[in-house]
Amino acid sequence: MLLLLMAACGNLSEPDFAGGGERGDPVGGAGSGADDTDLGDTGEADTAGDTDEAVCGALDLDFELVVEDAAGEQATAFSWPAEITARALFVNPCSGTLRFSTPTSCLIDAWTLAAGSGDDTSFSGNCVAGETVWTLEVGEGTSVLADWGILDEDTYQISARSEAAQTTATVFFSVQ
Repeated sequence: MLLLLMAACGNLSEPDFAGGGERGDPVGGAGSGADDTDLGDTGEADTAGDTDEAVCGALDLDFELVVEDAAGEQATAFSWPAEITARALFVNPCSGTLRFSTPTSCLIDAWTLAAGSGDDTSFSGNCVAGETVWTLEVGEGTSVLADWGILDEDTYQISARSEAAQTTATVFFSVQ
């Protein structure tokens, strides 16, 4: 599974990108380590006797945005200076496998950081063109990071747009 790690240094500037990431981040319930069900085209029991499971799609994803400091502590208020990272969490809430594809390698298509002082920064993900197939087992999750670095004392809003999930998640926080 491809997951992009997005990194930014400095205040409100477009980030530098680096590939990486992990599937199965501890963001929800435990995922299944083995697949003992065969998926068929008809949705009926297959010839091996296993019962087919429902397959969910991208619109079924649980999508949440959280803000963390360098230690990974989530909060809505941070003491300056704090290295700020936004984490977009995607979790399969379905009782079966969640499977979908995207036209690029990105789950987050656009990030926006808006400061109370009026400084805004927006950027799109460092997406690689070409279809990417995503598969998350029951309760399994993945995440995408945007590292904003040390931000000035202010109030902030971060938004992350996922075309795959057809939604935007937003979180508010402050650096004091």
